[in-house]
Amino acid sequence: MEGFKVKKRSWAMGLVLLMVAVLVLSACGKSGVKGADSTASAQPTADSTATAEPQKDVDLRVINFRVEDQAYYDEVNKKFEEKYPYIHVKYDAAPTKDWGNLKTSRIATNDVDVVGGQTPDAKDPNAASLWLDLKGQPFLDGYIEGALKGGQSNDGTQYLLPSNSVSVVTFYNKKIFADLGLAIPKTWDEFIAACDKIKAAGIDPIMFGGKDQWPVVMQVMGIEMGANRSSNPDFFAQLKDGKTKFTDPAMLDVFTKYEKMTNYFQKNAAGLDYGQAPALFAQGKAAMMVDGSWSTSQIVDAKPAFEVGAFLTPGGNTAEANAIAPTKIGSGFLIYKKSPNQDAALKYLAFLSEKDIYQQYINAAKMWPVKSDTTLADPLSNEIAQLLGKQLPMWDSIQPTGANYNFVEDAMKLLFKKTTPAEAVADMQKKFLDSKPDWK
Repeated sequence: MEGFKVKKRSWAMGLVLLMVAVLVLSACGKSGVKGADSTASAQPTADSTATAEPQKDVDLRVINFRVEDQAYYDEVNKKFEEKYPYIHVKYDAAPTKDWGNLKTSRIATNDVDVVGGQTPDAKDPNAASLWLDLKGQPFLDGYIEGALKGGQSNDGTQYLLPSNSVSVVTFYNKKIFADLGLAIPKTWDEFIAACDKIKAAGIDPIMFGGKDQWPVVMQVMGIEMGANRSSNPDFFAQLKDGKTKFTDPAMLDVFTKYEKMTNYFQKNAAGLDYGQAPALFAQGKAAMMVDGSWSTSQIVDAKPAFEVGAFLTPGGNTAEANAIAPTKIGSGFLIYKKSPNQDAALKYLAFLSEKDIYQQYINAAKMWPVKSDTTLADPLSNEIAQLLGKQLPMWDSIQPTGANYNFVEDAMKLLFKKTTPAEAVADMQKKFLDSKPDWK
């Protein structure tokens, strides 16, 4: 398949519009750490000139949640150390289920310099006390404006350097679909009909790694776009003033459909580690997998014996409603404001932003670039990119700041048949209102 030029594809413009929307809307996240505001004038820059004194050895402590990218960072960190022999990168990555504990403990003990992050970290009301303002750094040149906005606080301060953009998609086994005479489903009814036909053929319709619980986010968010926000894009913005509620018919429909979807998971879904699901899907153990586009690299690297495709999960009953992709900044980096190694940290972000190094990252991660003049050559990544003509933010990046409704807990109860869709949305609404004192 022909290479994909970021600046020449319509999805890039969609990404810009998405990230502008993310800037206007607020995201959740509270760290509980408070301090003074950052000041740009006191900050070093990545291209600061060295003094005449010999450089002192620096241990640059970097933590990240993208364990999938470990091989890339192992190689690139060596290149960085060759360029800056006095800087020694101490890189640690933890899976998502362990990430919160690692991040919290390292910040609490001031044992970190560079931190992996996402849009909610930049939107955090306490961001000014946690992260260094990157405004004015030369390495920001070349990044898509909308992507940069996804790394800014509500007042426009640039805290996060974005690395990629991601979406929720349904990966599918093209051979199984062809053998069963199935077309890509465009509506929810067509999706269920396909699941029934696959199941009747003795094949598990959907691979799901539910042991970590949080991956249920992809199932629900994939359905939600077509079933809810396709008709009301402002649903989450309207929650605070009561114009919308989780108990509204559209959200009840989302969880009713999700409960239906759980009937098509493989038998051991609740006990399967999330990290194992992509490899099992690549082995042909199921016909589909609803997941984040960030799993593309794991699927491709597993070298499946069949062609893999992708489509947007059709939560609604019209093709138009299901043509909107839920997207967000997938990952990026922040510099801890109390780091004694800010100069080295800025050099590190500048190095990751170099054209060849960033291209190497996109080749390895197989996610959508957020820098201009970057080539996306992987066929599956290109196929996913064609789905991005219309976009809205994933709801976890635009939910009211400070709000809590923990829908993962209710979704898991639905998986175990311990609640009903009506009880689930009622519980979410109650938790949301109970968290009102913490709203920002």
